[in-house]
Amino acid sequence: MPRRARKDSQSCFYHVIVQGINKEYIFEKEEFILCYKKIILEKLKDANIKVLAYCIMNNHAHLLIYAEKSEYLSKFMQKINTKYSNYYNRIKKRVGYVFRDRFYSQSIMNENQLLNCLKYIHMNPVKAKIIKTMDKYKYSSYNEFLNEKEIIDEEGIKLIFGDIKTYKEEFNKIHNNNLVVEGFIDIKEKCAEEFVLELKEKYGNNIQKLKNNKELFKKLINEARSETDITIMELAQIFDISKSAIWNYLNK
Repeated sequence: MPRRARKDSQSCFYHVIVQGINKEYIFEKEEFILCYKKIILEKLKDANIKVLAYCIMNNHAHLLIYAEKSEYLSKFMQKINTKYSNYYNRIKKRVGYVFRDRFYSQSIMNENQLLNCLKYIHMNPVKAKIIKTMDKYKYSSYNEFLNEKEIIDEEGIKLIFGDIKTYKEEFNKIHNNNLVVEGFIDIKEKCAEEFVLELKEKYGNNIQKLKNNKELFKKLINEARSETDITIMELAQIFDISKSAIWNYLNK
């Protein structure tokens, strides 16, 4: 049996998210992502935590972390984000904050949440339509579980699955089922402005006419909500219809 997260407010398992200030693409290039991974590895050496899974996107990153004390988690995240901010500002020749807030975190309170969080993290680039299958994304821990380890290790795998010798079967089973994973803090890869720009590039001055094609309009509305951070109010303003009409399309 996997080692279960404690069922109280002092859970040792955390879903952690960092995001760029103003939703900037702070990991827009491979060199930035590789630098962040390098810093994680460096700071893990003297940290009292385990990184159990990760996924680094363009404007945010997800981590599944085991820490026996919350202060261990805070100290680790402060170290890696401070060092990365110094690097990013130097390369970009800018000053100021790089990350939005310190970091977000959710306590994982039971085994089911733990396994769902693992899949949720690895599913991020698929949900964002960057790739079609999880194994094709280079900047997550998905392939580390199945092949050569880099950030994750056997001790971390034992914390999730219990048995290092037989975990791959369970890992594949979790990631290959069709269950929709919900209930975790969701950071969208695209912003509202990008959605509007893509609409204008594709449909030009015919944006308002899109609502006449009900099937296409429904598809666009649902994609906008699932892939971007656009609000119902913003969608209503873009298409000049009521918020209730937008809700109707989302609930059909």
